[in-house]
Formats: sequence, C-alpha cells, structure tokens
Amino acid sequence: MYYYILEAPSNRAVRQTYQRLRDTLTNLGIAGEMVASSPARTPEELTVMGLEKGYSTIVAVGGDYHINQIATIVMNRAVLGIVPINASKQVTDLIGVTDIKAAAESLKFRRLTTVSTILVEPDLPIFLNAEIIPPKMAKISLVIDNRVRAFAYFNRAVINRSLEIEITSTHLTEAKKLFGLFEMGGNVITSESHFHGRSIRIVTDPELPLLVAGKPIAQAPVTLRLLPESLKVITRRGTVS
Repeated sequence: MYYYILEAPSNRAVRQTYQRLRDTLTNLGIAGEMVASSPARTPEELTVMGLEKGYSTIVAVGGDYHINQIATIVMNRAVLGIVPINASKQVTDLIGVTDIKAAAESLKFRRLTTVSTILVEPDLPIFLNAEIIPPKMAKISLVIDNRVRAFAYFNRAVINRSLEIEITSTHLTEAKKLFGLFEMGGNVITSESHFHGRSIRIVTDPELPLLVAGKPIAQAPVTLRLLPESLKVITRRGTVS
C-alpha cells in the first residue's frame, strides 16, 4: 500500500486534478492512504507519520518544493513515488512521465531508480537542484574535496543531486568606436564552469541564499556532501543512476 501526500491545493483546478488522480488510482487498483498537507500539517510531518505507520512507499503529489520536502525525509528509509502536478522538467525527466495517468501507471509497475542526493551540512538533505542567484554579478569560491580551490565571478550557480556545480557568468563588453566616429555595441559574453566532488565548500561575496524551487533553504557559506545512492525513486523505466 502507498501513502500519498498531496500538496495543499492552491486553486479549484488543482483540487479537480486530485479527484482525477483518486479516480485513476481506483481504476488501476492501487490501494493506499491519501493525506493533504496544510498549515497544521507540513509535508515533512506527514511523511514522518507515514513512515511510523509502516508504509514502505511514500508518494509526493505536487510541485518541486513539495516533492523535495518529502524526499528529504524518505531518504534511506523508504521508496519515493512522485505524481507531478505543476512540477518542473527536472522532475518529469527523472521519473519519465508528465501527466498523472502515466505517473499512476508507473506507481503500479513499481520500477525503481536509485539516485544520489546531497547534504547541506550538518543535517539538511536536498533531492532537487539547488541554485544560488545573486541580484548582480558576485564572487563565488569553492573548496573541492578539501584540496582543490577555485573561484569565479558569476550570475548563477546550479548544484545537482550528484554534487555537480555549473557556474554561469554573463557580462556585456564595452562598446567601441569605429574610426573614431561610429560606436559599435558591446557583446554579451557567457561562460560556464563545471566542478564536481564528494564534498564542496561554497563561499559567496556577498553572502547569498541557497535556493530549492525558488525558496531559500540555507545561506552561504555552506558545505555540501554527496550521499551516494541514498534514495530509491519509482520511475517509468527503472534504472540505477
């Protein structure tokens, strides 16, 4: 049996989607308990309750931040199922489905993919991509596996669940005069740098928040650590990554 945790509905359309999901699950013969998060019961609290009841599969129904909240509690304790509703391509690419019917069918067949996650030390795990987005170009410094040091000026940094960091820098070159008469417009130059490791210390100047699904979860400086193969997720095909 599955334990479904619904994101607090934001509008009537979402509530109608939840009813369609219930009908679909019933038609597929997938039994389980369904609960909805609210200001009185957070997704994390509901996840703990499901684990205490003995459920071995917790299904997150909703968008990115809701899914990430549940995944952080499920890691190394149960299997995570996902029904994406207003979720990003990051989520749908992982599970291999984009609609509730296909997601429900994936739950029935229960094919598993094992994925790594990351930990913001000392005790904050992350499942989905984290980002650092300064309001204007800022400096980022990295210490990778306590031995490699790097820094860059950046406009965006993305950290994925395999502890790979992509740093993007974009700036406009100055306009120049041609023959002292005509001013030629500057060019936008974008560069990317990629880093990966098992442990990465991140410092930004100025200090900036670490975001998941657009919401701050921590503040730099932070130390991130790779948690290899720490979460089993129900996906359409079932692989090990």
